[in-house]
Order: sequence, then structure tokens, then C-alpha cells
Amino acid sequence: MRNLPRRTLSPTPTATQSAALITTQPDLNPHIDGSVEPPRRYHRQFAELPNNRWFNPILVALLTLAFYLIAVLVLFVGFFVWALLAFGADGDFNAWSDRLIDMNTTTGVLFGLINVIVMWPAAELATLCIYRRWFSSMISLRGGMRLRRLGRYLLAGTAVWVVCALVMVLFSDGAIGSLTSGIKWDQHVLTMLIAIVLLVPFQATAEEIVFRGLAMNITGSWLRHPAWAVLIPVPIFVVGHVYDLPGLIDVGIFAVIVGVLTIITGGLEAGIAFHIVNNVFAFGLGVLAGADLNATSAPTIEVVMSIVAPIVFAVIVVFDERRRGGTTPRLPKGFEAPLSAADR
Repeated sequence: MRNLPRRTLSPTPTATQSAALITTQPDLNPHIDGSVEPPRRYHRQFAELPNNRWFNPILVALLTLAFYLIAVLVLFVGFFVWALLAFGADGDFNAWSDRLIDMNTTTGVLFGLINVIVMWPAAELATLCIYRRWFSSMISLRGGMRLRRLGRYLLAGTAVWVVCALVMVLFSDGAIGSLTSGIKWDQHVLTMLIAIVLLVPFQATAEEIVFRGLAMNITGSWLRHPAWAVLIPVPIFVVGHVYDLPGLIDVGIFAVIVGVLTIITGGLEAGIAFHIVNNVFAFGLGVLAGADLNATSAPTIEVVMSIVAPIVFAVIVVFDERRRGGTTPRLPKGFEAPLSAADR
């Protein structure tokens, strides 16, 4: 009888075995089926789902829009009923409707911020209907929000904006510069600040989920290169802001930077954190300075600082990402070979 060669197992996997296992190990994200190859790029999550079809992202976009319009209608009716109870049937509803779109009033701030916040549940419901999962499970490649990262980025963004705010207060020739002469506190200012602090985190998160998370994954379901996923949603995001040309350029630069950071970090946390800090400072300083929150233009120094801030923040995030080794999927013990730079 011929002796068969004995098969031996090496105590540790070779580099080739490790590389193979990286592509065959199931994703540990509990929201994604184990048979699916773990997505390597943030914008390819829809494309990697087992039930994805070429038309599914279109359905998600259409359903998100439909759910959002329904939510805005319900929101408007709710504010109208509130006004009816507050002013009575003989109230001046023309004046009320003006306040509804006036960001210098508490009513305007509440309606304006909540009007954006409802985009979030609209995107969640649309994704659930088409892909049978909440979009919040796709905020990062790890599945869900990475809270420690979010905390680090919030601290970094706050530090950057504190410096930029000091520069604006000292050198701006607009309303922000008047902060050097003191702040006038009253009930209106306090109420506006409370509304901003409570609602802006949800408003900023909603914008990032829709204009980065959802839009980038819709684009990435058809186009593999991340540049398309970063750049194509930018005009849509810019159109949603009513500013003059320098302001729109500022918004476009912001969108490109946070889109790139989303690809680099494998999640929305950097964009969400900086968007929150940016909007809290923008609204907060405006309220404290008595600035016109409906203004479509700003002094040059304020526009420059608004452009510089996300650039500096991006540099900090990239250095932090490199120092921590980048985003890699977790593997069982013995197979912790890192992804190559091209696969991160």
C-alpha cells in the first residue's frame, strides 16, 4: 500500500493565507449577512449587499424624497396647529408665516433646523424598505457610529473653530467683530442658543447621512472610484444653501473635504463632528453678535476662516488616522494581517 504524504499545518498562517482569509472572512458587522465580502470602501456598501440591484439605489433616492416631503408637510401642519392654538383663529397668520422662514426668530430656527432633521428618518425608512436594514447600520464600515472617534473629532473640531472664532472676533468688520464690545443677554438670545445647541447636532448629522452617506453609496453602487462618490453629490449639497458666490465656494470646499474624510476614515464621524461644531459656532456667534442669520453674504475674513477651518481639521484627522493605523476589519486571532494601503 502506497504511503500518502502527511499533511501538516503551520502554526501561523503565511502572508498568502492571511491575504486570502481577509477576502473570505465574513464581516463582523451584525447588520450585514455573513456571506457578504466585507466592504473595503465606504461608498461601496450598497454595491456589496447581496440583494442589491442596479435600480435599488434609485428607489432609495426616490423613497427618501417622498418620505421627506411627507415629513415636511406634517411638520408644517404641526406648526400651523401650534400657531392656531397660540394666536387663535383671528391671529395674523401672514406675520406668522414670515416668522416661520425668518432664522432671526425662535420659530424660524426651530422650523428651519427640524425641516433638515427629518431628512434623517426619511433616509432610514427608505433604506429599510429597499435593503431591509436601517441606514444607521452603515454610518461606518464597523457598523453604526464609532462614538470614540466622534468624540475625538468633536474635540479637534472645537479646538480649530475656537482659534478661527477668535480671529474673526478680532479682525472681522461685520457683526461678529462687535462681540469685542460685549454681549447683550436677553430671553431671546438664551432661547435661540438653547435651540441651536439642542437641535444642530441632529441637523448636522442628518445632512451628513443624506448628502455624504446616502448620496455617496448611491453613486458608489454604480461607479467604483471614490472620486465620483465624493464629487457628484457636491453640487446637490451646494444648491441646498442660499449664499453668494464666495459662500457657495466655501460650501463646496467643505463638501469635498468631508467627503474625502469619509473615504479615508471609513465612516461619517469626521464629517458629522465638524459639521456640528461648524454650525454651532456659526449660529451661536451670529446670535451673540446680533447678526442677520438670513444673510447670504459675510465679510471676507469670516469666509476665509470658514474655508481654513475644515482644511486644518482635515489635516488633523488624516494624521490621527495614520497614527492609529487606518481602518481595518477585525479578524480572528492569528490572522490580524493589516490591509494594504490600497485596500483601506
